[in-house]
Amino acid sequence: MYQEGRLYFSSTGQPYIKYYLDERPGVAAATIWSEIGILSPTAVERLDYPTQKPAALLERIIKASSNPGDLVFDCFMGSGTTQAVAMKLGRRFIGADINLGAVQTATKRLISLGAELHQPQRKLALADDIEPPTARYTGFEVYNINNYDIFRNPVEAKDLLLQALEVNRLQAGSLFDGEKDGRMVKLMPVNRIATRQDLNELITGFDYKAFERRQAEQPTQPVERLTLVCMGHEPGLAAHLQREVAYKLDVEVVDILRDKQDIQFKRDSEAKIVVQGDQLVIERFYPLNLLGKLSLQQEHVTDWRELVESVMIDWNYDGAVLQPTVTDIPEGEALVAGRYAIPADAGTIRVKITDLLAESLEQEVKYG
Repeated sequence: MYQEGRLYFSSTGQPYIKYYLDERPGVAAATIWSEIGILSPTAVERLDYPTQKPAALLERIIKASSNPGDLVFDCFMGSGTTQAVAMKLGRRFIGADINLGAVQTATKRLISLGAELHQPQRKLALADDIEPPTARYTGFEVYNINNYDIFRNPVEAKDLLLQALEVNRLQAGSLFDGEKDGRMVKLMPVNRIATRQDLNELITGFDYKAFERRQAEQPTQPVERLTLVCMGHEPGLAAHLQREVAYKLDVEVVDILRDKQDIQFKRDSEAKIVVQGDQLVIERFYPLNLLGKLSLQQEHVTDWRELVESVMIDWNYDGAVLQPTVTDIPEGEALVAGRYAIPADAGTIRVKITDLLAESLEQEVKYG
């Protein structure tokens, strides 16, 4: 022992034998992990996200339940702690969240971490005794699914749905949201599935005196024809409403998730317009409504200019009125140029692009 350097004496002369960690079996983790502290407000890893978890907690869970190269999925990712730890431990990862702030926070966090992991001289670890693995998955992509960018805002979603369904809106404060083809339209919660409890507003708000009068006038006809619009729903929603009301109803349920292929949401166009030297260049243009229609028709477009009817440019936009000095309206089968010489006296540039549906995008470009 002495020759191996394992025997040593304390300052009081008490002999001790030195053991190494790999020689001891260790102690199994308890059911309650009280040794992992909460994330304090002053912690270095704190991102000011309300439900953020300590990285040490996710490190233990991921290491105990997966191997390097495995896929880790967190369906409520919040600030992205699970994804960040998985990235450091050499796991692939998927994260999902309905909160836009969570998506933005996690995206920014993973971009920063990925850049750090590509610095070979910098020591990165989840804890002081953890060396990062040699294989890492630092690339990732962000996707929108199930019309997420629409339904994350319930107020905006209702407006978009009424527009997409071509519903005639009723005045604010009405029991119903609109009317279409002789049917009253009610929008159920669009950021979750509709339940029977969500029908209570209708059940208590119906004009039962009007129902009684209509039934007396036409005993064999429904007293109300209505359409419920929802984003997923419990089974038997229409039947439950009918059971709770003592009058005959004609209830139709439109499920956005199930029927979304038949619903066209009006979306704002997007474009990438840049300055290259003394040239204004439209690199890309996405007229999303037009592209949606072409997708349904299975038509493919290889050049964005095929979708453009005209381009107008105001080289010195005053912030109020567009006064174009360039009007690019091609004739016949010709396409817009997409590249334009910038005059020497140009200031704030305003570009207006109109697509084949006569829908326009206006965008400003700072210059000079």
